[in-house]
Amino acid sequence: MTNVSPSDWKDKQVLVTGGAGFLGSHLVEALVSRGARVTVLDCLDGPPGLKGVNGKIRYLKADVTVWTPGEDEKFDFIFHLAAFAFPRAAQEKPDLAFRLNVMATVHMLEVARKTPVKKFIFPSAALLYPSVPKYLPIDEKHPIDPSASVYATTKRIGELLCDDYRKNYGVPCLIFRLFNTYGPRQSADYLVASFFRQGLSKGSLTILNDRVRRDFTFVGDMVEALLKGAETDYSGGPINLGSGVEHSIGEVARKIADLLKIEKVECLNQKVFGAERHFCNNRLAREILNWQPSHSLEEGLRLTCESFKEQGVLAKP
Repeated sequence: MTNVSPSDWKDKQVLVTGGAGFLGSHLVEALVSRGARVTVLDCLDGPPGLKGVNGKIRYLKADVTVWTPGEDEKFDFIFHLAAFAFPRAAQEKPDLAFRLNVMATVHMLEVARKTPVKKFIFPSAALLYPSVPKYLPIDEKHPIDPSASVYATTKRIGELLCDDYRKNYGVPCLIFRLFNTYGPRQSADYLVASFFRQGLSKGSLTILNDRVRRDFTFVGDMVEALLKGAETDYSGGPINLGSGVEHSIGEVARKIADLLKIEKVECLNQKVFGAERHFCNNRLAREILNWQPSHSLEEGLRLTCESFKEQGVLAKP
């Protein structure tokens, strides 16, 4: 059973925090195309990723940790995507990571409680799972290691806050753990986008080790999963979001090289720190959301390549 069908997004009031970012901007486009009335809350000025929906959304540049809606302002759904999303940077600036990943989350849960909303969607991270998994594929029962990094710690606190507000205040929260996402407009801080940047700027690709295997999901498929999460009556989680298929870094690099017509792909064969293999079991997502990725790796990379070529340079975060 669902509380809203894909055809019933028309005129629904939706708040997307972090809606100017990579995943957020794609989600906003999808919501607008379904007829939703979208408010984007972000700290960025006029982000390029939202040019296609200019005039069709309400954009608020504000601090997500303190912003509050107007007295008569209500939302049917909140997608809380605003976060300090770079693990390495979070390690260097733990105070900022805590503010944006913890304080912002509890603040938006308060907004959701007071509205109240039909669903609060919280994307957590697959980095909560150990870098060396105990078994593969990784399901939601796999042990986690929140102490592995500042980023992992803050995302786990966010999950616990969602659980607390769901159990004690009746806020219908749904927690997702996202595995590697890629696609148009992604920052070059991430693997697939960094390969495109290398190829477009240097005409060659260099990879550290081609044996490492990871789970890659196209951004459009991730957006569909988030929407289905809002549409379902189910709350709780976490639910893994990933393709459930592993691909080697070498395979990804060579596919990108083919798309860019690059002949030189160099592998440095450096020592692997952590696991060579890391991919998810997405059974819960398939059963609860009736979701599975519709884009193959080849198709997703082709769409990403076309977008990056049109841009000429990669989007900044």
